[in-house]
Amino acid sequence: MKNNEIMYDSYKEDRDIILEYNQADLNDTGVCNILRMGVDNLTFVQAVAKIIKMINDGGVHHVIMLNPYKLLRYRSNNDLNMIYSKASMKIATGSGMLEAAKRLHNPLKERIPQMSFIMEIIRLSEIKEYTIFLVGGKPETAEKAFFNIKKSFPGIRIVGRHGGFFSKEREASVVEAIRKSEANIVLVGMGFPREDKWISKFRGQFKNTVFIGIGGGIDIISGETNKAPGYFMESGKDWHYRIVTRPWRWGKLIRLFFFNVHLFFAGLFSKNKKKKSKRR
Repeated sequence: MKNNEIMYDSYKEDRDIILEYNQADLNDTGVCNILRMGVDNLTFVQAVAKIIKMINDGGVHHVIMLNPYKLLRYRSNNDLNMIYSKASMKIATGSGMLEAAKRLHNPLKERIPQMSFIMEIIRLSEIKEYTIFLVGGKPETAEKAFFNIKKSFPGIRIVGRHGGFFSKEREASVVEAIRKSEANIVLVGMGFPREDKWISKFRGQFKNTVFIGIGGGIDIISGETNKAPGYFMESGKDWHYRIVTRPWRWGKLIRLFFFNVHLFFAGLFSKNKKKKSKRR
């Protein structure tokens, strides 16, 4: 296998994927309140089934993947908060989200691993013939991601791909190319919060599209960025690993500290509220 080639055969295990998602009960979902921010409370299967429903129902949708760092940014920034409120689905991909919900006595059903979710959407798209457009990374990175996806899923219909760095003049033509492609799903890997602002800025120009912000997902699929070791990926602490291995991102640890401080006081308030209701 050449350098940067990645195969995703592990996502092709023998199971009836269509039956599985057709049987998903979307009535059994809800919203978990974490620091006054609503997070969709659903399973992995229900999250994927909701993507299918979005495509079938039509309209423009924005799917956000959450970890504690992102949640705090959405909460504290007015512009990001507005974008968050308009998103169709906000899913917990980081383990810190599950821990937070548990501490606030409003547990989430499960964590939805980001890369597993992305690859399942791609696999499903091959089977159901959904079309995908990739945006993000350097031009050569987007090409490598395209190549690796096609190698793993030969029947996939990727109707376009473009790097995520472009001038304002070029941006208009990129948006027009995506619009004309009529892609069912647009995977946007520009990094947070740039991808969210970009989706919010241009979503009004589309009619029937599901935008999914995937952060560094395109870099990982391309092989340009290595996945975190197994323990970090399985436990949902992959972003901790990236912070530790990239010292220039240590500022995020400060936000994580504040996240836990907020949780501590919110947890105390929640306990006191429960005690009062019991006395009544």
